[in-house]
Amino acid sequence: MEKINFKQYGLYLLRWQLSTPILALVLYLLSNFDILSATIIANFIGGLIFYWVDKYIFRKKTVD
Repeated sequence: MEKINFKQYGLYLLRWQLSTPILALVLYLLSNFDILSATIIANFIGGLIFYWVDKYIFRKKTVD
């Protein structure tokens, strides 16, 4: 059974919570767009931001 890294998991949950207000702000700024376009753009922006955050959170600490 795989060992759970609670620090890593906690950081991921914190990142997940922080993504909500950030993407809500993006949706607010895109309120002149139709809802589908605004949602697609917001998700794209979220991916551009949070890819790097997730990569940092899940980086390997040891060499296999």
